[in-house]
Amino acid sequence: MFSATISREVLDIAWVYQRDAEEITVRADEQNKPDILQYRLEVSYDGKAEAIAGIMNGGNYDRAMVFCNTKGSTERIAKFLQMRGMDAECIHGDIPQKKREQVMDKFRKGQLQVFVATDVAARGIDVDDVDVVFNCDVPDENQDYVHRIGRTGRAKRHGIAVSLIADYPAKMRIDNIAKCTDNTIIPAQMDESGRLVELSATEK
Repeated sequence: MFSATISREVLDIAWVYQRDAEEITVRADEQNKPDILQYRLEVSYDGKAEAIAGIMNGGNYDRAMVFCNTKGSTERIAKFLQMRGMDAECIHGDIPQKKREQVMDKFRKGQLQVFVATDVAARGIDVDDVDVVFNCDVPDENQDYVHRIGRTGRAKRHGIAVSLIADYPAKMRIDNIAKCTDNTIIPAQMDESGRLVELSATEK
């Protein structure tokens, strides 16, 4: 039986070395719940990378994690951000283990601005000062959403999580995640400077 006080680092190690490991998520109470402001932003498929770049620049974020559901998405997002002058690299299951470890180590040491990964490839990363987490794709599992956004807002810091919604199934998934995980995910839009602005009731 897992204790609610078990650290995320221990769970990350379990995912790397155990077979068929199971994670039990215990809802945090108001006193120990991470300070993470969660947004949902409607964009086109082709506009996801542009949105990430705009928000990174608009919010002056130093370090970000971007989660994708597929290997191809991680490659495309990382390459686009590189073209925008950002220090971004990706990892996924087809990348050799040695290379993955090198990218992870750079991110841990603060030598990489944007770390793009699939859920499985990102297991084992434990960093306390991630400014913002992007869900480039809405995850299929509720636990994966909780695990992803939990990479920010650590050590009593304020964190930001942004889910990019490109179609109706993604909208349905994020609604279900909000309901099942008891999280408030705020509908927002991006202004000209790249800052996220909460939508009014009439705009939602």
